[in-house]
Amino acid sequence: MLDSTAIANQVRQVIEPLLASRGVELVELVCHYGGGRLVLKCLVDTARGITLDELSSLNRSIGAILDEHDVVPERYLLEVSSPGLDRPLKRWTDFERVIGRRLKVATLEAMESRQEHRGELLSANEEAIVLRLDSGDKLQIPLSQITHAVQEVGLR
Repeated sequence: MLDSTAIANQVRQVIEPLLASRGVELVELVCHYGGGRLVLKCLVDTARGITLDELSSLNRSIGAILDEHDVVPERYLLEVSSPGLDRPLKRWTDFERVIGRRLKVATLEAMESRQEHRGELLSANEEAIVLRLDSGDKLQIPLSQITHAVQEVGLR
């Protein structure tokens, strides 16, 4: 078995230009062994979301470019999918994409006497996000304080 981290780095280098040319972001690349072969899972998205047709096309294109460059020297399974609505928000650009939506945010330290906050995302930049809490108050949370953040999906 080869080093999955090294393979992931090589895969990333080869596929990112392809994705960028199509306006697609590589949200996450997971590389692990399962069922006797290497599994490459590419989570991709665009600012407007991504369709099943786009995912299918990307799967074919990524597979072709990996085979062409012989990046993975063994049998592998390629999975290209969307991270879904409940994907963790990590970078400020992730937050920027969901302004106006409800979030659940956990913080490293208590803010306003709590570590879990729910509310509508009003703004986001490289430093912080601003939530309108359910109480109506606004709370500015530095990105460095956020341990976990996701969109709230479904009923509240």
